[in-house]
Amino acid sequence: MNFLNPLFLLGLLAVAIPVIIHLINLRRPQKVAFSTLSFFNELRKITIRRIRIKQYLLLALRTLAVLFLALALARPFLPPTITGSASSGQSRSVAILIDNSISMSRVGTNGPLIEQAKTIGNRIVRNGNSDDKFLIKTTNILDATNAGFVSANRAIAEIDDITAVNRGHYTTDQFKEVYRQLKEAPESQLVLYVISDGQASQLSDLEGIDIDNGSETQSVSVQLIRLEEAKQQNVAVKSVILQNQLLSPGSPITLSVEVENTGDAAVANQFVSLQVEGEMTGQYETSLEAGETKDFLFEIIPDEIGYLSGQILLEGDQVDYDNTRHFVVRIPQQRSILLVNNSQESSSFRSYIAPALKAARETNARILFEEKQVDEIEQGEWTNYDGVILNGLINIPAYWHQGLRQYVQDGGGILFFPSEQGEIKSYNKFFSLFNAGRFDNVIGEYGSFETISKMAALEEGHPILDDIFNKKQDEEIRVDLPSLFYYYHYEPASQANSLTLLEAENNDILLAEHKFGEGKLLTSALGPDPGWSNFPVNPLFAPLYYRAILYASSPERGGLQQHQLGNTFEWVEDVSETDIILSLNGTDYKPDVLRQANGLKISYEGREWEPGILEISAGDQEIQVAINQNIMESYFDTLDDKQWQNILSDKIYTPDIIAGNDLSTDKLDEQLRSSVFGKEIWNWFIWIALLFLVIETLITRLYKAEST
Repeated sequence: MNFLNPLFLLGLLAVAIPVIIHLINLRRPQKVAFSTLSFFNELRKITIRRIRIKQYLLLALRTLAVLFLALALARPFLPPTITGSASSGQSRSVAILIDNSISMSRVGTNGPLIEQAKTIGNRIVRNGNSDDKFLIKTTNILDATNAGFVSANRAIAEIDDITAVNRGHYTTDQFKEVYRQLKEAPESQLVLYVISDGQASQLSDLEGIDIDNGSETQSVSVQLIRLEEAKQQNVAVKSVILQNQLLSPGSPITLSVEVENTGDAAVANQFVSLQVEGEMTGQYETSLEAGETKDFLFEIIPDEIGYLSGQILLEGDQVDYDNTRHFVVRIPQQRSILLVNNSQESSSFRSYIAPALKAARETNARILFEEKQVDEIEQGEWTNYDGVILNGLINIPAYWHQGLRQYVQDGGGILFFPSEQGEIKSYNKFFSLFNAGRFDNVIGEYGSFETISKMAALEEGHPILDDIFNKKQDEEIRVDLPSLFYYYHYEPASQANSLTLLEAENNDILLAEHKFGEGKLLTSALGPDPGWSNFPVNPLFAPLYYRAILYASSPERGGLQQHQLGNTFEWVEDVSETDIILSLNGTDYKPDVLRQANGLKISYEGREWEPGILEISAGDQEIQVAINQNIMESYFDTLDDKQWQNILSDKIYTPDIIAGNDLSTDKLDEQLRSSVFGKEIWNWFIWIALLFLVIETLITRLYKAEST
């Protein structure tokens, strides 16, 4: 414990006053003999003993009361560290971590929150000693705050340069870094100020933070400073979702846009617009109740393969940083398909898969396929294709297993058709690689043309079946369902990630999808020739299996290309050029590049990035990715004082939170000085002195030692 006004310790001399009064009262009376009262001698001794006990007790209470009043005038305080020394003249290492997330651009009763935070930061610096060293950091990072400990003048200049930025937040990383630098400082007093609006989404990441507290003789006092809770209405573009999985030029794609009212009051006259390649192509007007979310559908028809970029814009909202959400849709190039046929023509019927793919190639340039026989396949050849069709193989060579498994794991697609002479044991061993169930029997007779069942009615809800029919939205699918003559009875694996796409009227599965790693395996219980069913001559056959192989071979990067700020940017692309340049909002960046089996891994921390369209240049190839902020920045819920303190580790000493919402009074300066010098406890001494006086009064009035 130390004192801000040690001169007032001279008041301790007043402790002598009750002692002097007590000594004066000890003047002995003159003795007078009175023989008739001699029998009271013994009683007199007991009474005098009680009176003396009372007097000594009152003396002690009065002395302690004066003592604590004198100490209170000297303004005692506890140092900011739990251990170690502290004094008002001792040099300190003071770190200031300012929340500069974009939510700090909101305006409160005392102006923008970021300006309030900077004002408090400047006051912290000015209330320090001349030889104090200061470390200025921000949660969302600015280049101006990368220096180490600086003087007071330099610290004020760095604080003045801070602005609220629409970037990813790194609150936990910055807190740990500041804490580490403080622990390495030579000064004995270490103080860390955290200035924030208390936004829950920003600070919750600190929960359970793992820090190295180091030596107990040099502890860091963490002082939390809360800004005012700025009430502000907000509507945000929450997400953009691509509803289509099969993408091609000339085919409509649908974007589902989610808009949320994150405030506590209803809003009206909000406009949600779609802008593609700089042109406005659609707009909705909407009203939202408090906390309500609405979805809006926008349709785009891409003209060519490549990248389709744009923005979702929200108009009529005061908080503008979350009113724009960028998107990039990649329209894939032609799929390269390998059709593997049985080397021995064992069937009297011809497979209809190759003619269906050839017809599709004539009418649509989305698929390029190559036919090969089993004995023509080279090990590892799968990686040259987006999709593989195993068509009527009697067995699956065991030496293919590892390569095909890895192929699907890395994002490839396989469409499997059995042979009427197939070896079920070989098929099942192949299926087991993907936990894809098994064949346990055959149903019917191949080439008999005797109907044993029919295909069940088709149900939309899967990319292969969606939009395959030209019909109204609520109209039922009307199609002549194929008859079944012969098929394998398929039993799916328990607890497998599989989905039934086609089934018979008796509920037997005819076509199932199994997701494995980044890829898919589509397993058919029917062969693609008329000996199994009349499906190959049905008009549904060619478009359905064309869409099936298109779906199975959809590359991993097809669809939305996006990255969220606050995370390290990592991208894998199949390019040969290693000289990669990243361009965002007019600035170029040089990423780390690592060659992998499935392509080039491009990495960049991206802490200085803001939302926009990122361009990846790899030689002649240009790749686009949409960069957006974390939607959590749109939620202004705040932590209360207890919640904020509790999220920090028990190792960290955190005194009471300072409320920085009244910048016009001297009380804030007093609190800031106390947090540097320590916590003033003079009021504790006043209360203790009053307690002694109350006890003294009670003893005086209730303890009648003079009575017998």
